[in-house]
Amino acid sequence: MNTPRRFIQTVFTLTLGVLLVGGVLFVAGQAAGLVAGQNAWLEFFNTYVKPPVCIAASVCAVAGFLLSYQRPRKHATQQQEATTR
Repeated sequence: MNTPRRFIQTVFTLTLGVLLVGGVLFVAGQAAGLVAGQNAWLEFFNTYVKPPVCIAASVCAVAGFLLSYQRPRKHATQQQEATTR
């Protein structure tokens, strides 16, 4: 019954990891390109690293949004019992 939630959690976790590692790689690469004065490095990171990182960030945001609205019924029932006492 919790299979969709588990799937969304897995997608969220994987895309969060990809966007964090990709973001660090992107920023470090851009900084190195600026320091070295290599325009080709800047173009490389903008062309090949930034698009997958942006896609991962978008998927992660949607998964996080879905996780905020899908709560297990057991948890919601326990919350309701706690407020009525």
